[in-house]
Amino acid sequence: MAPTLAPEAAPLQTFRLRMVRLAILLGWASVAVVFAGSMLPSPLRPMSSQQAVWILAGAAAAANGVLALLPWDRLVGRRPGEAVLTVWGTALVLLVAALTFLEGGWTSDSYLLYFLVLPFVATTEGRRRQFALYALALGGYALAVWLAGSRPPIGILVVRLGVLLGACGVATVLAQIVTETALSRARAEHKARMERILADEAHHRIKNNLQLVADLLTMEAGKAGSQLGVVVDETLSRIQSVAAVHQSLAHRAVGRIGLRPVIERIATLLADRLGAGRAVTVRGDDTELEGDCATWTALVVNELVTNALRHGQGAVTVEFARQGGLLELCVTDEGPGPADASNGLGFALIHRLVEDGMGGHVATGAEDGGWRVQISVPLDAEEAPRARADR
Repeated sequence: MAPTLAPEAAPLQTFRLRMVRLAILLGWASVAVVFAGSMLPSPLRPMSSQQAVWILAGAAAAANGVLALLPWDRLVGRRPGEAVLTVWGTALVLLVAALTFLEGGWTSDSYLLYFLVLPFVATTEGRRRQFALYALALGGYALAVWLAGSRPPIGILVVRLGVLLGACGVATVLAQIVTETALSRARAEHKARMERILADEAHHRIKNNLQLVADLLTMEAGKAGSQLGVVVDETLSRIQSVAAVHQSLAHRAVGRIGLRPVIERIATLLADRLGAGRAVTVRGDDTELEGDCATWTALVVNELVTNALRHGQGAVTVEFARQGGLLELCVTDEGPGPADASNGLGFALIHRLVEDGMGGHVATGAEDGGWRVQISVPLDAEEAPRARADR
């Protein structure tokens, strides 16, 4: 069976289609040569076989005409087309053997047509069928010479069979080289196409995140009584959260990234800068999000952990998990919680990102002597950030 071509191997499909069309053209040329050769006088060719050669060449011409009418652009690479190619290759091998027999066996030059048939077989058939047709070609030639009755010098027969065997090897190697070259070209083109897509995606994300940073700076600077140092500190923390997402994206070949390493990176940065010895623990599953949604979630985690470290007490815990079609994320600390959880730019930003941006829900409250903030985000709304950014 011929090898199944990968979808990205379009150049290989194109090459095989060209070989089929070339074989049809060579078929017409070969029929013309056989007709012309049979009309020329030759002392080594039996005159009684001339009519049979014409009939055989006429049948070959008719078959070649039928093959020329087939829709090869739709057949190559599909099972019906592969079956036709196998029958075609087998018929060509047998045709050359028949011509060799009719023209006197070892004195016939028709065996030279094998040098056109063998490359066609090598480029259109799988390895097993190649070898089967090679064996048929060698055996068919030897049988045609034997049945013709004229016994050739053993040296000539051995040389011709050896040359045909070598031609089989050369055809196989050349077909393999062309196949590997075509596949390598297809992979390179696919890789270049993916790199262009990823580059466009990166430019899109950078544009969106630069706009997001600008919005955060504007919001922070517009807060009553804001000071430059505070604005820079708050914005730095948020930029680092966005950078944590891009760091994960840089190590992935696809747009989805694991949420846990991003949150762990944010927790480590905030604990080092604001923790003053307090621990920040992260517990979660292997949930993955699209890049834009991961960016927004990272900013939410940044605000929640920052609030917990600045205004809460004791250890801070970040837990998240996929539950059905929701992402459930919870940040807890051991303090009593703020007097008014709705005040402050940080919490306003959380509501804006979760509720307006991702269609989620924010819940706060005391729990087991500590303070808990929980967000729920529908995972089927992951494209919401991208849709809003594109508008």
